[in-house]
Amino acid sequence: MTRNQYEQHKRRLEEQLRAGIQLLETAYQAQIRALELVWMLQVEAGEQEPFVSPQPAPAPSPPKEETPLKEEVPLKEEVPPPPGRPRRRGPGELDDEIRAALSNLPETTFTRRNVCEALGYEPDRGSLYRILQDLVREGSLRVQSVGTGQIPTVYRQTGVHDTPAAG
Repeated sequence: MTRNQYEQHKRRLEEQLRAGIQLLETAYQAQIRALELVWMLQVEAGEQEPFVSPQPAPAPSPPKEETPLKEEVPLKEEVPPPPGRPRRRGPGELDDEIRAALSNLPETTFTRRNVCEALGYEPDRGSLYRILQDLVREGSLRVQSVGTGQIPTVYRQTGVHDTPAAG
């Protein structure tokens, strides 16, 4: 290895180090923003007291090198915020929305995906499954075919949309 090759290799390693540090700092900032978003969502839900976090101090930048970088690594300046979750529904609210959405579903058969499309969002899978099972037990729906693996359960409306009489 010649002295020139040694110097080139050393510069390339230093460039990679600076790019790695910059990536790490960007990832850290994205994690901080995500943490603050989760905190604010909890505050809105009334679970915690509000906390205003001070802006993190910018990390010191590595010393500039006299020679220009040959290959600049393009870095993403802004990380888009994570997709918002649907708001938390109150007791019975999701049940009411699903019952209302039944009128928008095909009269023949439908799957969980059709219910989500009629709602306009995808609710918690466990809550949706529980409500669909309640509708089957009360007779508003019946299971046309049970799903397995990648094959979804297919439901059919029975035409009975009232809750069963207590007896």
